[in-house]
Amino acid sequence: HTDAEFDQSILRGDVESEGNAAFSLGLGYEFDDNWRLELDGDSLFTDLGAIGQNVGSFAKLRTNTLMLNAIYDFDDFNRWEPYVGVGAGVIQGQLDAEAHDFLQAFNGAQVSTANPACLGGVNGSCDVDDTAFGFGWQLLAGLGYKVTENLTWDTHYTFLDSFSDELDFDGTFTASNLTAPNALANGIIHQLELQGVGAHSLMTGFRYRFGDTPPPPPPPPPPPEPTYYTCWDGSSVLDLGTCPAQPPAPTLYTCWDGSSVTDLATCPAQATITCWDGSLAYDQASCPVQQITRTGESIQALCGNQLRQEIIYYEFDKGQSAETRNTINRILDIGEFCQVGNIRVVGHTDTSGPASYNLALSERRAKDARDELVRQGINGALITSEGKGETELFVPTEDGFKEQLNRRTEVLITLNEVGGIN
Repeated sequence: HTDAEFDQSILRGDVESEGNAAFSLGLGYEFDDNWRLELDGDSLFTDLGAIGQNVGSFAKLRTNTLMLNAIYDFDDFNRWEPYVGVGAGVIQGQLDAEAHDFLQAFNGAQVSTANPACLGGVNGSCDVDDTAFGFGWQLLAGLGYKVTENLTWDTHYTFLDSFSDELDFDGTFTASNLTAPNALANGIIHQLELQGVGAHSLMTGFRYRFGDTPPPPPPPPPPPEPTYYTCWDGSSVLDLGTCPAQPPAPTLYTCWDGSSVTDLATCPAQATITCWDGSLAYDQASCPVQQITRTGESIQALCGNQLRQEIIYYEFDKGQSAETRNTINRILDIGEFCQVGNIRVVGHTDTSGPASYNLALSERRAKDARDELVRQGINGALITSEGKGETELFVPTEDGFKEQLNRRTEVLITLNEVGGIN
């Protein structure tokens, strides 16, 4: 679509085309940052029609351009690629235009009337057939679709204009009747200015890219992993200076059973046992030494306690104890003067560990004591042994708690009062 205006040197009037053919051929170079340069040659065939809508006139214009365009592609739309651009270069215009007088019937006679598009006047014609050059610029906006990585279907709009806003052509006036008055000299070349030339074009075609498709840029390296530090309370920080303040260490006290507490009042209650003489003690080692005599009175007192109990304690997860032999010796001292009816050996554990494992461990502890009794001369028929695991705790605790008083083997002795040794 082309708009233009003839000045009043030889032709006058506005012209405007509705739609004509255009051809384009270009060669360019693509850079890595979405820019490309393109040398583009266009040829537009424009039928401008009647000059100033006057009959007896016509104008045709062929516009050839050679432009250097700078184009920016937007590549964030998958295969679709919109772009914009601007260019500048040379414009060549080839104008073929004419306006002539014509005969009109008037009262039965034919009169010659001047054509308003030709300034030559009556009985003449204005003719232009010339080529002009100038410099121009253009704006582009288009949309490409990548059929393949190298072939793009391209459709774009272009607005073209000249820097001087005009093209100069040479034209002549030819008089058909030399006796008639004329506004222009006959046969003399007159300059014609075609002003306000502006061309709008819409083109579609294909664009081919030579060479291999460059690989996509590598992704940026991942940021380095931050270094974390562990504070005293187990929290993780990026800077040790941001750790929470550490409270002062509490003062620890040791209880009678070896456990540590911050307050002595929280120590577990210490169990007591009854010694052979009726006194109370925390363990058998604290009982007074038993003085056994062969007098009937002392034997009667010794054997009169028909039930006696000895306890063997164990280290954590141990099936044998260093106390076993001394404890069995005390039992044998009693058996030297009293008749032993029977002995019941029961092994126990604390709640630390699985229940099935603790049951087997308690049975090993009971067997250890029984084997020592038999080794030192007690009739095995008088002894029964069993393991209770963690089912009968001396000190009640939660599951998984290590408690020394619960890791024990109880040896229960039944004495016959009658039959003591004299």
